Amino acid sequence: MTQPSDLSPPDDWSSSEQRLWTAFREGALLDLEGPSPVTGSPGSEYWGPERIIRAEVISHLLIHGPEQFPGKPARLMLKGARVSGWIDVGCAELKSFNFSECVFDRAPFLNDATAQFIGFTNCLLPGLDAQRIRCSGPAWLSGNRVLGPVHMQDGEIGGDLLLTGSTIDAGQAKWAIGLDGTHVASDLDMCAVHVTGMFSMDTVRIDGDLLLNNAKLVQPGQWALYAPKLAVGASLIGHTGVQVTGGVFLEGSTFEGNVMLNRLEVSRPLEIALALDHSRVALAFKCDDARIRGTVRFHQMVVGCQISLERAKVGDIKKGEEAVRADHLQVEGSALFADLDLAGPLNLHGARIDCNLSIAGAKLSASGTAAALNADRARVGNHLIARNCASDGAVILTAIQIDGNTNFIDATIVNGSATALDLRRAVLRGSLEATGSFTAVGSVKLTNATVAVDLRLTDATLKNPRGRALAASGLHVTGDLIADRCVVEGLVDLAGSVLDGDLRLVDATLTGLSADESSRGSAVDTKGEWRGLAVRCTGSRIGGDIDLRGANLKRELVIDSVTVGRTVHLEGTHLATEGPSALRADGFTADTLVLKPAVQPVHAISLASANVQELTDGATSWPVAAAINISGFHYERLHSEVPVAERLVWLERATPTYAAGPYEELAACLDLAGRDGDARAVRLASIRRAHQSKNLIIRLWGGLQDAVIGYGYAPSRALAIFGLLLVGASLWFSIGVDGCLPASPGLCPVKADEHPSWDPWLYSLDLLIPLVDLGHEKAWDPLGVSKLVTMVLVMSGWVLTTTVIAAASRTLRRA
Repeated sequence: MTQPSDLSPPDDWSSSEQRLWTAFREGALLDLEGPSPVTGSPGSEYWGPERIIRAEVISHLLIHGPEQFPGKPARLMLKGARVSGWIDVGCAELKSFNFSECVFDRAPFLNDATAQFIGFTNCLLPGLDAQRIRCSGPAWLSGNRVLGPVHMQDGEIGGDLLLTGSTIDAGQAKWAIGLDGTHVASDLDMCAVHVTGMFSMDTVRIDGDLLLNNAKLVQPGQWALYAPKLAVGASLIGHTGVQVTGGVFLEGSTFEGNVMLNRLEVSRPLEIALALDHSRVALAFKCDDARIRGTVRFHQMVVGCQISLERAKVGDIKKGEEAVRADHLQVEGSALFADLDLAGPLNLHGARIDCNLSIAGAKLSASGTAAALNADRARVGNHLIARNCASDGAVILTAIQIDGNTNFIDATIVNGSATALDLRRAVLRGSLEATGSFTAVGSVKLTNATVAVDLRLTDATLKNPRGRALAASGLHVTGDLIADRCVVEGLVDLAGSVLDGDLRLVDATLTGLSADESSRGSAVDTKGEWRGLAVRCTGSRIGGDIDLRGANLKRELVIDSVTVGRTVHLEGTHLATEGPSALRADGFTADTLVLKPAVQPVHAISLASANVQELTDGATSWPVAAAINISGFHYERLHSEVPVAERLVWLERATPTYAAGPYEELAACLDLAGRDGDARAVRLASIRRAHQSKNLIIRLWGGLQDAVIGYGYAPSRALAIFGLLLVGASLWFSIGVDGCLPASPGLCPVKADEHPSWDPWLYSLDLLIPLVDLGHEKAWDPLGVSKLVTMVLVMSGWVLTTTVIAAASRTLRRA
């Protein structure tokens, strides 16, 4: 090339190239009016020699260009040209330039170059090499069609880097765009970019925003956007139509603003599609309405404000893989997964969410008996909202801590005969509500959990017919456990639980666990304690009431060793229709027991060693054909319309082997109520049974006492017998005995000269009272029939005296 003068272009330059020389000196645009290489498909026929600019001309101007006219900027601006040859300005200090609607034969080479501004806009390029470029101002690469890779690794861009609207197809190259290690001092704008091949941004630092609106990235089966340790000083904004065929890898990245990826579409089936493990977002991460084919990774991600995947759908998950892995996720605000639709599990193990966690309306799933949601040992600073969610697999919340309310209203969790909802050792500082149409197929486990307010299962359905439908042994509820109208197929196990308020199962249907249920190779309960039960509360403490009014229990109710602060309501309750026992309440304590079931029990009732202040029962309280065990049962007050005679029949059935305690308990209650006659009838029945249980002699002696004086409870009967004997004997001795001497009527004296005056009344009285000597019995000598009458009187007197003494001693012992 001929060396030009300082101010004139070389003579061997074409007219177009000389015009470019002049435009360069003026800092003006040279528009050669070529056809658009982006919107059309320009071939050689569209380019005449008047539009061709040689690459060496451009290189010369960029490196050694002439001085500008006074006041004109040093810049090269070219439009509508075809650049032939190879622009090689590597390592050079360049003037600012912008190529617009130009076509390049070869990829420009700008490695290690320095410039204030660079621009390729709406151009057709076979690629671009600009590694380690230093641009103190912006770099415009927007609107281009690039048919090869763009290399800008380790670059330094002092302003915006614009790739807006560019189409880049890497072909067989490793990368479509390589920005690894590059620093962009302002925004990186990739709006509406279309990249085929990997977009690599390893350890890129962007001081402004990363803009991805309407971007399309294509690298099927691999990482379409590979940006580990990306650092964005502001926000990532791509909430309008970002489409990625391939994966998005942002592991270890940091964003000082928001990440906005609403309506994102990512497709990398059976592989990781979106990876943000160990990333940090200072404000919000929003990926609402996204459609993701492949798994999502948020492992140990930190979000400063809110994370949201509402209405997102994640599918095409490899079997056994998690759809969203967010274990140890940290969110300083809320995590919103409402209406999320997952084809695999959601893993929130160990997550810390300072505000709300919402999976309301979400659709969760897992294969086999795996967990569809695993948030064990997670921490939620406010509410857990799972209203209307549907989980095909277990929801595992073991040892979770939730500082607000937990809401599973109208939710459905299905996991066969395994665990459905696991809240073992959970600490819930608000209420737990699983009401409405809440359904759990599988066990709901609350073992050793703590609920600081109420636990509500009203209208819920729990199904685990071969095991514990509600496993809540060791549960502590500060308020009430309310399960009115719930339907439970399986055991309700509250053994060892503590409820500071009420336990309510009003109008509930409690099927319980079959006593002969097959274990199918594994023991349902090795000790047999679960079998045949509907509700078990053994050893529990209930601060308020146990209320089962209107409940329907198919199998046994067990409340043995339970302490109840107020009342146990069994009014209108349908007790067990299966199994040997209907109610077992041995050793339980309550203020009041209301035992008035809807129909008479057909199976046994046991209240052995129970202690209540008040017992209320009725005609349907006690079974007719089954056993009743009330040994040691203590109650102080009795409210009942049942006659004492019928109650005595129950007592006799309840004590097939006589025991005095139940009779004395009933008599004491009747005494306290002022029903002295009924109390005497009960005690008389007790004494009769006591004698009937002994040997023949004692039974005969008891029968004699019963006939004579009613065991001391019929003194008038003894007095009447005494009077009848006295009157009868006196009449006999008055009119039935001839005088022994004409001058002395009555019996003959034993001593003719020493006897009292004959008095048949005193003589009869002396015979009837064995312990008092009136001086008549031994003074007279009866003969014949009178001798027999005398013997009857003496024997009758002794019998009356001993029975009266025995009755008096029993009365004194009771007193």
